[in-house]
Amino acid sequence: MSELATKYIEKGELKNIVLFSTGKSVSMFASSIYSFAIGLYVLNLTGSALNYATTIMLHILPMIIMSPIAGVLADKISKRNLIVGMDLANGVLFLGLYRISLSGGLNLTTIYLTTILLSIFSSIFNIAFEAAKPNLVKPGKRLKLNSIGKLIDSSTSILGPALGGVMFAVIDIQLFILINCVSFFASAVSEIFINYEFHSDQAKDSNPPFVPHMARGAKYMLHSKVLKEVFMLFVILNFLLGFSVNVPMPYIINELLKLPPELFGLINAMFPIGLIIGTLTIEKVLVRNSYSRILIFATCLLSLLASIVGFPLLVESSGILMYGLYFSALSILMGIAISYVDIPIITIMQDEIPSNLRGVVFGLTMSLVKIVLPISLLVSGYLVNHVPVILISVMGGALAIIYPLHLLVKKNSLPD
Repeated sequence: MSELATKYIEKGELKNIVLFSTGKSVSMFASSIYSFAIGLYVLNLTGSALNYATTIMLHILPMIIMSPIAGVLADKISKRNLIVGMDLANGVLFLGLYRISLSGGLNLTTIYLTTILLSIFSSIFNIAFEAAKPNLVKPGKRLKLNSIGKLIDSSTSILGPALGGVMFAVIDIQLFILINCVSFFASAVSEIFINYEFHSDQAKDSNPPFVPHMARGAKYMLHSKVLKEVFMLFVILNFLLGFSVNVPMPYIINELLKLPPELFGLINAMFPIGLIIGTLTIEKVLVRNSYSRILIFATCLLSLLASIVGFPLLVESSGILMYGLYFSALSILMGIAISYVDIPIITIMQDEIPSNLRGVVFGLTMSLVKIVLPISLLVSGYLVNHVPVILISVMGGALAIIYPLHLLVKKNSLPD
C-alpha cells in the first residue's frame, strides 16, 4: 500500500473517531443532564420521593425492554439513519417540550411521557452506535475506539449530574430544555458525516423478518463458546456490583459508620475516576497481557474488592479520614477493574459477532445484563434487614469469583 493511501486511511479513521466522540459526547451529556435535572424538578414540583423514583425508573425500564428490539432495528435499517434519526427525534421531542413549557407549564404526565420517549430513542441510539462502531475503524483500532467510548461514559457519569444540578439551580427550566434541544440537533449534524462503512467486514443479509432475526441472534449467542463466556462475566459484574457494593456500601457508610454526606459524595465520585484511569491504561496493559488473562484477573480482583466492603466494621474506629481514604481507594480500584473487564469484552464481541448480527446480539446481551442489576439490588436490599451486612458483600464476592477461577483452570475460549 502506498504512503499516500496509508495517510488517506489514517485520516479517514481519525475523522470517524473525532466525529464519533463528538456525537456520542453531546448526546450522552444531553441525556444525562436532563435525566438528573428533571428528577430534581419533579422532586421540587411535588415534594414526593416516590415521584422522583418513578422518573428514574421510567428512564431505566424502557431501555431493558427496547434493547433487543433496537438490536434488530440496527441490523435491518441503515445505522446512519438510526443514529442520526434518534438524535433528531430527541431534538424534536425537546422542541415540543419547550413549546409546552412556554404555553402551559410542565406537569407530571408530560414529564413522564418525555422521559419514556427519551429512554426509547436513546436506547435505539446506543445499540445502533455499538453495532456501528466496529466498522468505523480498522480492527486494530477497535480497542482504542472502545476506550474512548468508555471514557465518554465515565465522564458523563461524573459531569452529567454535576452540570445538571448547576443548570437546574442557575437557569430557568425552559432555557434548560431549549439547550438540550439544540444539543441533540448539533449531535445529529456531526453524525451525518461519519463514514459508517469505513471497514465493512461482512456481507449484509437480505432484509430478514423481525422475529426470526431475533431468534437467529439468540441462537448465535447460545452456540458461541466465546460469547457465552463473556456474557457470564458481564452478568457476574452486574450481579456483584448490585449485590455486594451498590446496597451494602452506602448502608455501611451512611447508617453504620455515620460518615458525613459530603464524604459519601466524594467517595461516589472516586468510582468514575477509577473508570477513567482504567480506560486510559487498558491499551498499555494489553500490550503485555492477553484478553483472557486480563479478564480473569480483573474479575477476580473485583470479587475480592467487593468482599471487603464491610472490613471497616471489623476494626476499631479509625476516624473519618481513614474511613474516607479506605472507601475512596476501594472505589477507584473497582472502577479500574470494571474498565479492564468492560472494554476487552466489548472488543471481543465486536470481533466475534458477524456484522449482520451485531445489533441483535448486542441488544439481547445488554437487555439481559440490565435485568440482573435490579434483581441483585432487590435481593441485597432485602438481606440487609435480615443478615449482618458484612456477610452480604462476602457472599457476593465468593459467588462471583467461582466462574473466573473456573475459566482459569480449564481451557477457556477467550482470545489471547
